[in-house]
Amino acid sequence: MSTWIADPRITVREKVSPEAEQLHQQSEEPAEHSGKQICEGVELIDHTADVGLLVKASTLPVLFERAAIGLFTILTDISSVVPAQSESVEVCADDLETLLVAWLSELNYRHVVHHKLYSRFDVREVGNGVLTAQVHGEQIDPLRHTIHTEIKAVTRHGLKLQQIDGGYEATVILDL
Repeated sequence: MSTWIADPRITVREKVSPEAEQLHQQSEEPAEHSGKQICEGVELIDHTADVGLLVKASTLPVLFERAAIGLFTILTDISSVVPAQSESVEVCADDLETLLVAWLSELNYRHVVHHKLYSRFDVREVGNGVLTAQVHGEQIDPLRHTIHTEIKAVTRHGLKLQQIDGGYEATVILDL
């Protein structure tokens, strides 16, 4: 049983998500880009002892929404999460890359400390050092939700957020 969650009814059933485990079985050498799409606009990146997300979107709000969907897709079967409760989120940072880390870290904090899972993200504002959003989800229900892994941290290692033709692209590594 994992010790980072205070509720004894909630356990981490696998060391890493099935997607991440499959990537590590494919090759012992870390790949820069694995190409395994886990949801629209989000691909897994193989990284030694961690997992990364390559996120693409036409706008910054959609990029941040997709990054959050990617995070929770690694944690659980996101289709089992009912968006029954809504919460406001606001995070601040000096630049867009740090704002992405702050956003995902805040969501992971709420997951770990408050036992929440989210399946819908409505990012309302991204810019001038601020992100505001409404997130929708529910409390973890051990009878319906399997937690595949724990995310220890959203890291700055390999962090990149850039404008590309047709929108934006971000790379973020999650410490499992």
